[in-house]
Amino acid sequence: MEEERMPPVAGGGEEEELTDFSFDPGSQRELDVETKCCLTGEKVGNSFSRFPDYTTGTMMVMSKKAMIEHLRAGTSLQKFREVLVKRHGKGIIGEYAS
Repeated sequence: MEEERMPPVAGGGEEEELTDFSFDPGSQRELDVETKCCLTGEKVGNSFSRFPDYTTGTMMVMSKKAMIEHLRAGTSLQKFREVLVKRHGKGIIGEYAS
């Protein structure tokens, strides 16, 4: 016989897991995916690494080669942030959560 588990109660000392991943078109919108690598400018058929550019309303992408290079080095987020600064200036970074 399986043991029945109760979901965590808010305020009960346990973290409440967020399970609502619904899309609200009134407050959210899907970003268009860019067709070129944001680092090299080469056309990208399939994007493996993406990062939002809310100012332009697009999702920046890296080519497979650039993605592998920067994931191995642990610098992919740093590179995306550098592209944002080049596109929009240093103040853009303050608009992102982390």
